[in-house]
Amino acid sequence: MSTSTSGPEAARTIAKTVGEPEWLEKWRLNAWESFEAQPMPDRVTHLWRYTEPEKFLTDKVAPLLPVSADIFGGSAAASESLLASFREESGEQLAGVLVQDDADAVTLGIDPKWRDAGVIISDLSSAVRDHTDLVEKYLGTMVPSEQGKFAGLNAALFVGGVFLYVPAGVELEVPVHAVFRSGKDLSAVFPRTLIVLEEGAAATFIDEYASAPNAAVNGASPRVVAHSVVEAHVGQNARLQYVNLQNWGMRTRSHHTQRAHVQRDGSVVGVNVGLGGLYNKADIAAVLQGSNAYSEMIGVLFGDSNQHYDNHTEHVHVHANTFSDLDFKVVLEDSSRSAYTGLIRIELDAANSEAYQENRNLLLDSDCRAESIPELEILNENVRCTHGATIGPIDEEQVFYLMTRGLSRRAAQRAIVEGFFAPALDRIDDEALNERLWSYVRAKLHRLQPAKSA
Repeated sequence: MSTSTSGPEAARTIAKTVGEPEWLEKWRLNAWESFEAQPMPDRVTHLWRYTEPEKFLTDKVAPLLPVSADIFGGSAAASESLLASFREESGEQLAGVLVQDDADAVTLGIDPKWRDAGVIISDLSSAVRDHTDLVEKYLGTMVPSEQGKFAGLNAALFVGGVFLYVPAGVELEVPVHAVFRSGKDLSAVFPRTLIVLEEGAAATFIDEYASAPNAAVNGASPRVVAHSVVEAHVGQNARLQYVNLQNWGMRTRSHHTQRAHVQRDGSVVGVNVGLGGLYNKADIAAVLQGSNAYSEMIGVLFGDSNQHYDNHTEHVHVHANTFSDLDFKVVLEDSSRSAYTGLIRIELDAANSEAYQENRNLLLDSDCRAESIPELEILNENVRCTHGATIGPIDEEQVFYLMTRGLSRRAAQRAIVEGFFAPALDRIDDEALNERLWSYVRAKLHRLQPAKSA
């Protein structure tokens, strides 16, 4: 099935198969109309200067549709069994886990302690039926379908998805982990995550995208187009740590939109780790809407082979006395590419705000390339904004020094790369989470080849 000829039909099929309320079916159809009405992003605009938007079209792949509403949810006993199994396998202490394979199945587990406290961890399709008022209040408010052509596409065709709700005053002591796995060749998938933290709530959410185990086609990962959207509402005095772990297969084209709205005294720490995918573009933003709101963005990106990454971050200071900090680290080898554009926007009424932005790029080979474009839009003079950006090759003197201490050239490069990433990853205070992210980065480092001579 092709989205170019059957988009409305696909949206209706999803709504009716899952049993969604009438308002959501209408919302999907309006989103499809928005997708069709909006033009393709213009390569002349600076945010698409380095990336071809046509790469993310779904005209040559099929959107995956649910077979029935029975694929979602499950019994309480099955839920607890899944959580216990996932904890044992991963070694993580978790409040809940949700695993979705394409559009075929969603398995869910939640610790009864947190369910009894009013926490909701659910696939989004079930949440629409079971918690209609909550979902309708927030869905699409942070990433509306009119925001961009591909935002409309996701809104029309998402299946399953993730919904996390933490009521006022409840602080999750351990993370929630969601995994979306793609495994079908020539398919289009549309992960969607909605996070709502009420006043005084706190949570850590790990949002992982990957290829399904044993999903190889003729020895290669499946060809997939992925359009993902994440919305996060961080209420007054609430705290969210959101971790996006992008580990798609090497033939996935991924467009990712992520936006958080932070209220007074609230904070969000966004960690984005980019390791997978062939052709990737991400738009990551935090909007600081109340006094003393805080956002911290941590980026770790490691590209090899012919991977392409294009990341845009945005800190929007709407209210006075708001604060943001960003540290985005990029390592490239082989003929990989990275383009980074970071915007700090200080609105007219955002006096006494402070913002810092840093992007550093380490190039391991002469054939890889990085671009770094910091941007400031300051409409109030009573603020403090600073930024820094560097692009440079690996220091051969450092490599030589480590080799004189007995390391091989490859081991020396790995040590330098780890030291380069460490200031960003070590900002994460949660020891278990920090080690988990390092394990993914080191797994890719293990494949690191010696840099070519310049």
